Amino acid sequence: MKADRTLVLMADDAEARFLLNEGPGTGLRELACLKVGQFADADLEYEDRAGRQIGPGGGPRHGFDPHDTLEEQRRGRFARHVVEALDQEWGQVKPDRLVVAAPPKMLGVLRKALAGAPAAALAGDLAKDLMKIPAIDLPTHFDGLIKL
Repeated sequence: MKADRTLVLMADDAEARFLLNEGPGTGLRELACLKVGQFADADLEYEDRAGRQIGPGGGPRHGFDPHDTLEEQRRGRFARHVVEALDQEWGQVKPDRLVVAAPPKMLGVLRKALAGAPAAALAGDLAKDLMKIPAIDLPTHFDGLIKL
């Protein structure tokens, strides 16, 4: 029987790591790492003044406040970059399963951004920040999600 290959995506608001498990007894091998500073839009800020909408007669209506904070906007932009990188890794590695680990806020954004084959192969997620943990110490955190 062929062992399931599991791609692990770990992320926080500033960094993402991709790791691969090729079956029981193989542990986790780090494939790639992304940092928010790699992307040109990392330092973009939103307009914090109220904007204007166009009314029914074509004239200005009223101001509106942005719905997301600067932190939420940055998190969303980085999550989109992470998901684009995930799609590339998915095509190269061709795993059977996906496991995602991230702090709760980032995990929610990543869940919404996932699509296609990675979304269909999502085997589980973990609402935990594991970014500072070395790859060799990670397997214990994924008990029950990956057969290490």
